[in-house]
Amino acid sequence: MTSAQPLNCKAELENARAPAKRIWLHALWLTGLGIILLPYDFSFYGHQFEDSIPGDLTRVISLSEIFAHGFGVVLAAIAIWVLAAPHRRSIPRVVICAIWPAISVHLLKLLFARRRPLTYLQADGNPKFPDSIDSTWLGFLSDERVNFPTYAIQSFPSAHTATAWGLAIGLTWLFPRGRGLFFTLAFFASIQRITSMSHWPSDVCWGAAIAFLMAGAVTQNWGIGYQLSKFEGKSNSDKNKTTV
Repeated sequence: MTSAQPLNCKAELENARAPAKRIWLHALWLTGLGIILLPYDFSFYGHQFEDSIPGDLTRVISLSEIFAHGFGVVLAAIAIWVLAAPHRRSIPRVVICAIWPAISVHLLKLLFARRRPLTYLQADGNPKFPDSIDSTWLGFLSDERVNFPTYAIQSFPSAHTATAWGLAIGLTWLFPRGRGLFFTLAFFASIQRITSMSHWPSDVCWGAAIAFLMAGAVTQNWGIGYQLSKFEGKSNSDKNKTTV
């Protein structure tokens, strides 16, 4: 009986991986998309989402939040440890891909305050927005922060989205064949942040952009990526490419 061929042989990895510049392009167009959507953030909440999205799809979107949560990152690390033993040394890189963008986003939240969509909900469950989108911003280190609970003014940018896309990038770096699956999970997790009224669509775009920027750097063979490559014991030639 012939032995099974490994799914991630070097040739397949090289074919599945794209140049690093593609990652920066993703970060760039997502940043631009967030700027374009900014004036239209209110329009995404003109009706109840439950009335426009099928029930089963609503549940899928809701459950996908776990992919954007720290618990989801832990589950991914455990899955790699149990199911892909030869790749155990790659777990730190995957985890850093998810956590580093989230930490960066939280630092931005401390500097720039923006009200979450759900803070505009009325007693009847419908939102009542101000006349201008500018009113959602409280400014840079604004004194108005004291008038709101901390969570209520941490809409910009979306940390859950940054975590989801960072995890997707890290997992895709390790398992290129799963790119479609990982990106789909990250996409649904991003939509969940909008449908739950936790973030404006522009915040979600900017969170994803930060993930591509920060996690993309971790997948490279320089800086922290170079140190991780030495820890993983893999050749430089195999790490000159990324997977996004």
